[in-house]
Amino acid sequence: REISLKNPKLYSQDTIFFKLDEEEKRKLDEELKKRKQNSDHLPMDIILEILSRSSAKSVATFGLASKFYASMLSRPDFTDLFLTRSSTRPRLLFAVEYYREWWFFSSPQPQNPDKKPRFALDADLQMVFPGNRCPKISGPVSGLVLFPSIRFSKKDKSVEVPVICNPSTGQNQTLPKLTRISTWTSFLGYDSIGKQYKVLTISTSLRGSRKEEGQILTLPSTGKLSWRNIKLLNHYPTSEGICIDGVLYYQACITIEVEKIACFDVRHEELSFLNYPRARYPSYSSSTKLINYKGKLGVISWHWEGPDYIKPICGLRLCLCILEDAKKQEWLQLKYTFPANVVVEGDVSLAGVTTTGEIIFSMDYTSKCFFVFYFNPERNTLTKVGIQGFGGCCAKVYTFVDYTEDLKFMK
Repeated sequence: REISLKNPKLYSQDTIFFKLDEEEKRKLDEELKKRKQNSDHLPMDIILEILSRSSAKSVATFGLASKFYASMLSRPDFTDLFLTRSSTRPRLLFAVEYYREWWFFSSPQPQNPDKKPRFALDADLQMVFPGNRCPKISGPVSGLVLFPSIRFSKKDKSVEVPVICNPSTGQNQTLPKLTRISTWTSFLGYDSIGKQYKVLTISTSLRGSRKEEGQILTLPSTGKLSWRNIKLLNHYPTSEGICIDGVLYYQACITIEVEKIACFDVRHEELSFLNYPRARYPSYSSSTKLINYKGKLGVISWHWEGPDYIKPICGLRLCLCILEDAKKQEWLQLKYTFPANVVVEGDVSLAGVTTTGEIIFSMDYTSKCFFVFYFNPERNTLTKVGIQGFGGCCAKVYTFVDYTEDLKFMK
């Protein structure tokens, strides 16, 4: 479905909401009437089974029918079942920043696109909400996305607050303002055992002190949301984070000369550090990103070889390091080279790695021809897949892989 971004006033500037088209509402009304008439012949467990195989958008729509259905669909047994089912159909998630708004789109994530090539996939609009540029986006983590600091207008005043949202259901929650910290960076982690999200915020203005000041917030909370102070070893975060099996990883500087990988145990709130693998390309000549490689921490560094570094149509060198043993800090190191005749068009960034091990690069800006690039290390293939639905304007795009729809925050 083609959705143009040329009309920024199409959606409200003051509220975050969930978009339903008229045809979907009509079908929902007809289905509800049928189910009401045949309620004696269609048990609730059958209804829940059907919905568990549907999209989060359909479930959220069904939950609008009544408080009873909303209550049934927010039960832990159903949300867990839905998450299990949706994890088998991961999606690509796109956060598009355009004219003081954030637009979330998602599209199917093709499996083995080099074997079953498709020219284009349709991106569906998930949600829209107002807010100026946010330097970093944390997540998605178990379905949720964190904007550490997003600015929007409220009663003719500029307000800057952290916001957490669920693109699948269109819901959001504004977090309390930070206390005691003037400049900061934030990360979102998830404790799968305790089933709690934690937002870790670290000061970036106290370099040189023996203890780094930080604050942490837990979701969901039995009481009023509030930040807790936490003491951490001195370090300076330099990248976005990634959460793998309850451990939050991000790149950090211990001193100006020493770089390490920070490892924050979300459940026990303990911090440790890993040394970088020696095989990665030096930071002054390449880009580096932490990734989830089949459930293990991975470090990818890459750089272009060619005359044009702004719009690289040139050779690509890529180094992938996979953490095999955290205690011994043993890394598996793999290197790949693409010749100059392999064309990657436009400004691109590394989006991540799929559960099947495919490395995905994505264009940085929307255009009439928007592409993601799938690299399969095992078969040494590079496949280009088009994405339709962004419209023809130029806007910044953040791409995330293996996005699993989740019903958290549904009430």
